[in-house]
Amino acid sequence: MKFGTSGIRGIFQDDIDTKMIMNLVESISLSGLGSNFLIGHDSRRSCILFADILTAGLSYYGNNVNHIGLAPTPLVAYSTKKGDFDLGFAVTASHNPPNYCGIKVFDSKGIAIDEKTEEMIQNYDSVYRYQPDKFGKITFNEGIKINYVIDILEKFSSGKKKYKILVDCANGVTNNFTPLLLSKMGHEVISINSHPSHRFHGHSPEPIKENLEVTTNLVKNSDVDFAFVHDGDGDRLVIITKEGIVPDYVFSYLLLSIIIQERKGDLVISINSSTALEELAELHSCNISRARLGKTFITLDRLSGIYATEPSKVIDSDWGMWEDGIHAALKLVHYMSVNNLDIEEMIKSVPKRSYLQNNIVLEAFDPDLLKEKALDTLEEPVEIQEIDGLRLVYSDGWVLFRVSGTEPKCRIYVESNNEKRSVDLMKKAESVLLN
Repeated sequence: MKFGTSGIRGIFQDDIDTKMIMNLVESISLSGLGSNFLIGHDSRRSCILFADILTAGLSYYGNNVNHIGLAPTPLVAYSTKKGDFDLGFAVTASHNPPNYCGIKVFDSKGIAIDEKTEEMIQNYDSVYRYQPDKFGKITFNEGIKINYVIDILEKFSSGKKKYKILVDCANGVTNNFTPLLLSKMGHEVISINSHPSHRFHGHSPEPIKENLEVTTNLVKNSDVDFAFVHDGDGDRLVIITKEGIVPDYVFSYLLLSIIIQERKGDLVISINSSTALEELAELHSCNISRARLGKTFITLDRLSGIYATEPSKVIDSDWGMWEDGIHAALKLVHYMSVNNLDIEEMIKSVPKRSYLQNNIVLEAFDPDLLKEKALDTLEEPVEIQEIDGLRLVYSDGWVLFRVSGTEPKCRIYVESNNEKRSVDLMKKAESVLLN
């Protein structure tokens, strides 16, 4: 059992099996991490199974467990904090393919557990086993889902302008939330792929271009104003307009531009986030830091900051210290509605960048050799950053090589102000891995 970029993740039965879940149960129960837990899961059968094993196992060790069933990961984080639970478990593989499963663990503040706690759990080796005196109490109280809906709606008025919005729930677990909440704000909503399915019939749950051709065409050929797309567990959000899929950095920029008008403070962005965000922070005299993917919340919490992001995911600390695609959708629509804006107007305000990403299947990885080859193949950088992978910074752009924490892939990210420059950098970066 090993924690990766965001919790435990892997292929069902190959990387994660029921024995590992029972080991997790024992390490949690016997490490003094609490006795009152909350569990929710996504639409995968494997995750439903693991949620049930977690519930039964934690109860066996005398812990109290509230099992809330199908639930977006942001709601699990919210509910853990709201319900004063010691830990919350989102049993999900998020955006990964259907054969994956996983678990994200949140502390009592709704923050993903820190690396020290992760290490303690994964390295736990019990010296004894005991028979508990009695089982803990298991409840199936889903009422906290209603609290989420009520609390989030209290933050946003109906506004002025009304929109016709397509919401693609990716056969995940946002079907009873984003479409419903936008409707309650007075907008006309059409939802697709809104029935939870372990097969993800509509498309694979990662909201990327190759999976969203049908949704993109629906937006182009219908009278909707724009679309939102979630991943399998609802922490990600992607926007689609008549022009196609909006780049992730634009989404992050739009949310930051809204929040930074409300309040000032420290900002945290992932290693693969756009430099446009740094420029926006500088314009508003806000300090900004880069952090590892999946760990921006650690720096944000330490700094008591106001905002953190990685592509397609944001944290608004005024709402909570977790990534919440549902809240992000409502916040963007509310701002547009109150200010009588079209999505195209918002997007035009974002500085243009050529941002590219390519995922290359890579079973073996030698970071020292990669660095040597990269420096030989690409020009001399003005700065080398190794916070999370290898990031080469140039005066007019940057290249990042980063091994995925959930799949056997090396991801290459490139950004510059010029499409030709970005394409050239990407070709050279690909040759580093493929030659």
